[in-house]
Amino acid sequence: MKEIKSYNNYKVKTLFGRYITNNSIEKLLEEYDFNILGFSVKNLPIYSLSYGLGDVKILIWSQMHGNESTSTKALFDFLSYLESYGKELKSRIHLKIIPILNPDGAKAYTRENSNNIDLNRDAVDLSQPESKLLRNIYDEYNPDFCFNLHDQRTIYSLNNFNSSVISFLSPSADDIKSETNSRISSMQVISSVFEKMSTVIPGNIGRYSDDFNLNCVGDTFQSLETPTILFESGHLEEDYQREISRKYVCFSLIYAVNAILNTNIDYKTYYQIPENKKQLCDIKIINIKIKKDSSFERNNISLMYKEKLNLKEKKIEFIPELSQIGELNDINGHLLVDFLNIDKIFNLSTPSCIDEIIRYVNKLRNIH
Repeated sequence: MKEIKSYNNYKVKTLFGRYITNNSIEKLLEEYDFNILGFSVKNLPIYSLSYGLGDVKILIWSQMHGNESTSTKALFDFLSYLESYGKELKSRIHLKIIPILNPDGAKAYTRENSNNIDLNRDAVDLSQPESKLLRNIYDEYNPDFCFNLHDQRTIYSLNNFNSSVISFLSPSADDIKSETNSRISSMQVISSVFEKMSTVIPGNIGRYSDDFNLNCVGDTFQSLETPTILFESGHLEEDYQREISRKYVCFSLIYAVNAILNTNIDYKTYYQIPENKKQLCDIKIINIKIKKDSSFERNNISLMYKEKLNLKEKKIEFIPELSQIGELNDINGHLLVDFLNIDKIFNLSTPSCIDEIIRYVNKLRNIH
């Protein structure tokens, strides 16, 4: 499988980390047929690139949520793969790609655009310039397929608390989740991708919720009878820069395009993909001594990282915050740490307490 064995050869190494903006991709765009579709609320360019010589048209967009950048990295890896190894694919497909639909959100590292609007809840109102641009290109291009690329949070799990490293969804086209022709086509492609990716990351592939919401772009396009697939890049262990996840998204894009051209798999395999659960935290600490009145109690806590943009260094910092206290039997951690042999009593109401807990976590892990 050359896409796996050769990944480091075609990976775009100039794109890395979580903070991906227009500045990150503009040099790369020069290698392709690109143009400016229009402009964001704050007048930043929204780029589009065209690729391929074939008749099968696929519309792809990423960073509709500005702080969901993994798939943007994966997209350029995918294009690099096609240039190096995908000559036959290139001859049969035509891609229209919007690498960063929400450049204001990408620059500020926010989910919403500069008007604090979630573009993935604006498919009906089309109140924002970014939403209008996406709808316009959809109407003009008339794609055969749509790929809607996102990141999902670290909380998502599958069976046995396995991390949901990548998830897929064939969005519903109506309230009763009908198996329309377009939805079946999406399910077939996802089923094929699932079959391929299960040999790479078995037990780490999930299915996203298919509750219908016409305000979501994928649901709208599916209701307009265009097969649409949601890709959700997830989290694996301590890959907070999502450099491992990007690889799996890239492979999934390759397999999805191949499936569109070649698959005849039974679409009902789609329903065998396990649904995502919310059973994970970033750090779970067990047997920690917590101050209680004049004494203490042994308990468990969970910590979640808050993502904060360090604009000076142009990187994302991960700030641990207390999430839950209790037995937490229904939650596991990407990192699990036992404080049984730590005698210190922690006062969780003290502002510096979490920083102190993290220092102990690092000591237990021999990180200095």
